[in-house]
Amino acid sequence: MDYQEQIQKVNDTNPFMRHNGIRAVVLTDTESRVEAEITADSLNSMAGVHGGLLFLMAEVAAGLVTRNDGRRYVTLDSSFRFISGTNRAKTLLGEARLIKRGKTICFTHAAVKEPDTGKLLAEGDFTFYCLDA
Repeated sequence: MDYQEQIQKVNDTNPFMRHNGIRAVVLTDTESRVEAEITADSLNSMAGVHGGLLFLMAEVAAGLVTRNDGRRYVTLDSSFRFISGTNRAKTLLGEARLIKRGKTICFTHAAVKEPDTGKLLAEGDFTFYCLDA
């Protein structure tokens, strides 16, 4: 399955992503990007984007680039930093890059930004375990 087919498949078959307004938009050998439309359901009690959405976008982007080899993975570990909040963004961009792929473990780095300003909102490192190793 090529990368465009993988993007289409994840967008069509992942109800959790759809529920949270996240869609995959870019996938290459080493990078992925996801976007999310901000709605009232995306906000916390202070009318800012909820940190859970930022983490979810990063983890989804990291998982997408990890699975681009056609194997199945689960998240093993993460370290995540919330850097800045936002209450004005209409959409958000999550980007992930592959750091190292081993036989059973894959390491990625992901960041979430305001697409219009490039303002970094959060970033983290993710470790995935391959179920098909």
